[in-house]
Amino acid sequence: MRRPIPSPAVAAAGYAALALQAAWRLPPSGVTLCPIKLLTGRDCPGCGMGHALVYGLRGDWAASWASHPLGLPLLALWTAWLAFGSVNLARGRGFSDGFLPTLRRPAFSWAALALVLAVYAARSA
Repeated sequence: MRRPIPSPAVAAAGYAALALQAAWRLPPSGVTLCPIKLLTGRDCPGCGMGHALVYGLRGDWAASWASHPLGLPLLALWTAWLAFGSVNLARGRGFSDGFLPTLRRPAFSWAALALVLAVYAARSA
């Protein structure tokens, strides 16, 4: 039986793909991969997040903010988590051990969801 790929490996691969796109300065395409937008023609709460992350890695803060206001905070959190996890692995600990335990509480998940929906409502208005 095959073992599943650990989520830190998937997150690191996704981060590497974003970094490569940012380094190559590929222009954003008009093609969307969002199933909600493809089915309904309307933006979803996460639409623009990929562009926001790439612009953030390029240091283009204004374009990142315009693409999605939560892109820069997500990029900062994602970068910190990967760095923290790398140090943990080097020390022989679990990847996420000790990283912001508050993030694992259900209240944080609900607050994050409320924030995403509030930003979506503000962008849709």
